[in-house]
Amino acid sequence: MKLLTTSFALSSLVFLSACTTTNIKSPGSQEPLDRSIPDSAPTDSDRSFSSRTPREPKPKVEPKSRYGNPPYYEQDGKVYHVLDNAEGYIDVGVASWYGKKFHGRRTSSGEIYDMYHFTAAHKTLPLPSYARVTNLDTGKSVVVKVNDRGPFVKNRLIDLSYAAAKKLDYDTKGTARVEVQVLASPSSTGVGTRYERGDLVIPPIKEQTATPQLFVQVGAFSDALRADTLAARLREYFKQPIQVSSFKTSSGQDLNRVRIGPLTDPELAESILNQLKQYDLGSTPKLVTD
Repeated sequence: MKLLTTSFALSSLVFLSACTTTNIKSPGSQEPLDRSIPDSAPTDSDRSFSSRTPREPKPKVEPKSRYGNPPYYEQDGKVYHVLDNAEGYIDVGVASWYGKKFHGRRTSSGEIYDMYHFTAAHKTLPLPSYARVTNLDTGKSVVVKVNDRGPFVKNRLIDLSYAAAKKLDYDTKGTARVEVQVLASPSSTGVGTRYERGDLVIPPIKEQTATPQLFVQVGAFSDALRADTLAARLREYFKQPIQVSSFKTSSGQDLNRVRIGPLTDPELAESILNQLKQYDLGSTPKLVTD
């Protein structure tokens, strides 16, 4: 694949784009200022949101949560593909934990995070899933409900709640080597919702095909000639299909969007996206699905 040259100047163009997910508020998706605030364990004055004594959840198959289950999403320039079903999933890696800093915030699934409950965040498991997490150094294990997205830190597999990390005896260490085994997860026919951003709508998951089509949307224009010109330039540099399609915005405006795809490989889509981000296109290209 050829790289774009510096003569590919498009800074004067106006772009409208959409991402494959809503603003996921999980441990790794904070704003830069928020990320600089350290997390901490609870103190004696901190209380649970529930009056009941927290217990390990009982694994059960639930419908997919209305939020947090797009087929693809982007975080910090990387594309993640959410598993359609996690039956038989087992993996080994590093676990971290999150606590007081996120206590009371909404998780990616829409539930309120309570650091005293046995929950977890994972990048690709369907929400909610139930998993047994075992500390490989001590042999201790805990069952958690996976209802959040993260951790988006290199070489981290799962983020446990403070309570779960404490039960595995690594709350004072920060991380532990663990095994994650899924005990129950939603089926592919779970509940979905609409993901809206700008003028595009990602259909509910229950309305999407089993293999949703992935595109890199470069821009959208009211002037059809400008869209055709951009598409022609893109065809000089990319072997993938370049599409120009018209659509009507929610306000009734007719626009022509320029897309690269469909793409069957998320890694290829990410590579194309990173190439386009090197140039001043007026706004950042995004990944979208149909």
